[in-house]
Amino acid sequence: MVVATTAVVLLASGCSGRVHKVVTTNTVDVTTTQTLTSPAPVQSSYTPPPATAVAPLGSAHAPMPAGETEGPCPYIANDVVANTEGDHVYRSSVITTTTPHGCRFYFYASPFQAIADIVPVTFDSPTAARNAMIATGNAGANVFGAPALAPGVDGVLYQTAFNPQDGMRDWACTFAKGNVMVTVHTQQTNTSQDAKNLALLLIPKF
Repeated sequence: MVVATTAVVLLASGCSGRVHKVVTTNTVDVTTTQTLTSPAPVQSSYTPPPATAVAPLGSAHAPMPAGETEGPCPYIANDVVANTEGDHVYRSSVITTTTPHGCRFYFYASPFQAIADIVPVTFDSPTAARNAMIATGNAGANVFGAPALAPGVDGVLYQTAFNPQDGMRDWACTFAKGNVMVTVHTQQTNTSQDAKNLALLLIPKF
């Protein structure tokens, strides 16, 4: 910043009584220093649980595993899951260990493995849910974004464990809506589209 200062000096000239005005101007350079601090990156305190395959039921009438209650899913019908994921659904359960509750869908033939599930987790803020979604995807393999699944709802697609026979090759889709993160697992190893299509059907339910 440049500041100009002006000094006026009055001089008397001999006996004439005349007054001469002498003007001097000084220019002063003033430097202002401003420190800009970048905002700290958002850190997620959420650690995704280790990728774990779901054990098959083993028989047609086996009891549901602990934490599951046999019954229809409150978010989506069995036949819609079957048509969207591509495998027959014989039995379904409500996962009672999550908030809100989740769902799991089992195949109609031996070994009666899970073909898809829905696992929600509630956080204290939308930011926390979104950060957890990103962390969940990054914990898998071949992760890529699925932006704008719905207005204001983004997701991630990635491969992880689900069917014990598939290793870390089953496709999943995780999305965050409000303060809830929802993960949709499938037993599909060759396409991510089925997981994404199921997620699209489920977004209005959360």
